[in-house]
Amino acid sequence: MAIDSLTDLVGFPGGWLIGVSYALEWGYQCWVITPEHQVHTDGEFYESNLGALSAGRFLVEHSLEVD
Repeated sequence: MAIDSLTDLVGFPGGWLIGVSYALEWGYQCWVITPEHQVHTDGEFYESNLGALSAGRFLVEHSLEVD
């Protein structure tokens, strides 16, 4: 799948990043980049960038609780 554009990039304390990409055929997708530079996604597509950002925020907050 080709990413058409990066729409959002949000930083969190400790070096965490959330990125949101948009693909015309599929919609918005969240990407979480850890402080160790690992990239993760939940594999879901969202109708809005806010939905994707919320999913990314959940992934970061859940990961911080586990640590």
